[in-house]
Amino acid sequence: SNPAGPDQSGSGTDAESGLVMARVVLTALAALLTASAGFAQQQQQPVESLLRKMTLEEKIGQMTQLTIEAVSSVHGTASVEQQLDSVKLDNAILAHHVGSLLNVWDVALTPHQWQAVIDAVQRTASRSRLKIPIIYGIDAVHGDHYMVGATVFPQNIAMAATWDTALVRQEHDITGYETRASGIFWNFAPVLDVGRQPLWSRFFETFGEDPYLVSTLGATAVKAEQKYVAATGKHFLGYSDPLTGKDRTSAWIPDRQLREYFIPSFAAAMHAGLRTVMVNSGDINGVPIHASHEILTDLLRRDLGFKGVAVTDWEDIIRLNTVHHVAPTRKDAVRMAVMAGIDMSMVPQDLSFYDDLLALVHEGAIPVSRIDESVRRILQLKYDLGLFKNAGPDQEMLAQVGSAQSQAVSRQAAEEAVTLLKNDRGLLPLSKTARVLVTGPGATSLIDQYGSWTFTWQGTDTAMYPKNVPTLLDAIRERAPSATYVAGMAAVDAARNADVAIVCLAESPAVEKPGDIDDLTMPDDQLQLARAIEATGTPVVLALFHQRPRIIRAAVDSARAIVTGYQTGPFGGEAIAGVLFGDVNPSGRLPFTWPRATGALVHYDHAFSEEALPMGYHPEWDFGFGLSYTTFTYSDLSASVARDTLRVSVTVTNTGARAGADVVQLYVRQLYASVAPPVKRLRSFERVSLGAADKRTVTFAVPVSNLAFIGRDNK
Repeated sequence: SNPAGPDQSGSGTDAESGLVMARVVLTALAALLTASAGFAQQQQQPVESLLRKMTLEEKIGQMTQLTIEAVSSVHGTASVEQQLDSVKLDNAILAHHVGSLLNVWDVALTPHQWQAVIDAVQRTASRSRLKIPIIYGIDAVHGDHYMVGATVFPQNIAMAATWDTALVRQEHDITGYETRASGIFWNFAPVLDVGRQPLWSRFFETFGEDPYLVSTLGATAVKAEQKYVAATGKHFLGYSDPLTGKDRTSAWIPDRQLREYFIPSFAAAMHAGLRTVMVNSGDINGVPIHASHEILTDLLRRDLGFKGVAVTDWEDIIRLNTVHHVAPTRKDAVRMAVMAGIDMSMVPQDLSFYDDLLALVHEGAIPVSRIDESVRRILQLKYDLGLFKNAGPDQEMLAQVGSAQSQAVSRQAAEEAVTLLKNDRGLLPLSKTARVLVTGPGATSLIDQYGSWTFTWQGTDTAMYPKNVPTLLDAIRERAPSATYVAGMAAVDAARNADVAIVCLAESPAVEKPGDIDDLTMPDDQLQLARAIEATGTPVVLALFHQRPRIIRAAVDSARAIVTGYQTGPFGGEAIAGVLFGDVNPSGRLPFTWPRATGALVHYDHAFSEEALPMGYHPEWDFGFGLSYTTFTYSDLSASVARDTLRVSVTVTNTGARAGADVVQLYVRQLYASVAPPVKRLRSFERVSLGAADKRTVTFAVPVSNLAFIGRDNK
């Protein structure tokens, strides 16, 4: 344990994830991940000894994961405490040898409640014949948001907007610490999917659209979390690029693009020691990933050298039969998934997987040796995490959950994430004595500020939210006490008597299938409100909360200033207000390309052909864009190559009147290649903070191998 609290020093280098592009990774990663033969043998001895003692039923139980709802009697709400059912718990763990539980039903628990749940679960496991502990899993995707009082952070897309590797490290150090404190040893995070489809309802869970940015931040998150828990790289592979943008649907991704854009982030995380992966719920080119031996065994195990546990997502084995229609029966679905390479099934409501897999082995359709492969990985994970020594909550660690120091990191993250997109004629920062009108749904909505996966799955149960968290309106009034709020179209008349109108546009949170949309355009009633206020002649500031880049073209040109807070959590309102009134100098940079129109979903790393007139590449705002209240100039650019390393240096000078932070971004361009090259690719970055008139030389050391691309031969 670490009763002193999580490490929040933010120390470490930006490139310690050891990032290499897929061409290099696929040939070298297996060797990098393999420990010395003697050490590996020593670590495997207790696993092999235990495996030899296990019956077939006990082995299959280890491969079975149930939701806590399946062993509970009372549904949790904001006012009713979830209750376990001891009979169901005994049936699952003692009679069917279930090895893993997950989730809540349906609301976050207090630390005391988590302690009671985990203690009851592990006490039951201790009564089993072999006393194998349960590994409990949870989705702690922006802090341990399923524990009341824990530290909640901005969503991943907002963390990516900070371009601050050290800050991401601190966030995940805190998240891992607080998750482990409750007795949960397995976090289903981080999302390593690359956000190439902005329609996708889980876009906000990604670190953006660029493979290098996602690889860097993702590997950093994995290293930090795994000081305390097992991290999970999800969702292997190609989940984030569904053709229609709808969740859990088909992706059409050629193999070359799969290796160029979607594999590198997982490869980097594996190089960082990733212990588990969760599998893509959809299909690629018509083949469901849960039934793909080519992806789950040939690619994951052979090419990438992954040694850890592969777990399904929710109900995804049965969906091979009920949704994908590649398995004629439920039993066929189980056979296909296990033989493809699945280690553990997130069933999660019943014991059907256990029954079907047991029958399949008895029938000879699945060999016991294949079962042993998966159980060996699961047991090794439990040993590596220390579950056989102490599988319960840690009281000393629980005392540090949600500490003031951890909350300060969340506040810093929100402030660094806020991105200034427009500031016509220097309207911002606003005077605190100005006559300010505030309107729009984002002004008073905490759920829009936090986003999904907050206290509940969808994050929309307002009764679960703390009462002392300021909304954007609260934070504005703290700085400008005379600010008035008028809801709806009545705000149009009120705007005529204001010096400035802050129109707060917001996307209501919705994740997975409930978050499917057909149109990226911000809801029409909100755009009409913004346009009507802009038509009064009063200067308008658009303040945004959103989980993906929503189209706001109709209101952009007439707005004097535009600021986005993404979904920045408990300090999101204060962070935006701080930027609006100059308490915070904005330093966020977009981790995605913001499209101008719904039919113009083109990424920054597009081919040269996309630049052709008359339309050409013309986004609303480009990847990496963001304004500041100060100015920066670059000079003394130099580049050299020595010992297979490209070194690029540039001097950055703050030429403005106040301190600020800039993100220095290194792009490369290949003019000619065997496949159509992108106009540019991000290959490194560094966030630098400079006082007024200060300067700093930034030097990037990029291995020449990182400039490689996947060619026509898919290598």
